[in-house]
Amino acid sequence: MEKMNQEMDKALAARFAALHANDDETGDGKIDLADLKKQLDRVEAQLELQDRQNRKLLYNQRLRFLITAVLSVLLCIVVAVLWHFTNEAYRNVLETSAQVNALADTLQSSLDTEDLNEMMQTMPDLVDKLSAIDVDALNEVLNKLPALMDAVTQLQTQFESIANAFSGFSVLLN
Repeated sequence: MEKMNQEMDKALAARFAALHANDDETGDGKIDLADLKKQLDRVEAQLELQDRQNRKLLYNQRLRFLITAVLSVLLCIVVAVLWHFTNEAYRNVLETSAQVNALADTLQSSLDTEDLNEMMQTMPDLVDKLSAIDVDALNEVLNKLPALMDAVTQLQTQFESIANAFSGFSVLLN
């Protein structure tokens, strides 16, 4: 048992020496204030580095939050604009549908009248009469129509002058 205690003491001493070897910052073989000062400086440097890293993380998180908020607002605006135009288009479609329905009702009511039925029944007679017309003769008449209208105008002018003469003669007789 004594041997075991000695081995444990040696292991403990070795462990204690290993721990203190790491604590000897200056390398002079003993732990003193200079070693503690160097350890403290190393810890402060690590804390400063960690502080800078934490600040960068916070900055990046704030930046992400700001970008997310701006994108969310833009998305909401786009959705609102799309909803507005969709709603406007829907109202226009409804209005146009109502107008088409009104035109369809008007057309249906005009198709239901008896006048239209009579006109449709007389249509074959009109088509027969139109097919009997000589197109060349009609074109010839249409070509001579302006000269005829000029002759009628001259006759009307002459008739008015004769009527004025008779009215002047009747005034003299009275």
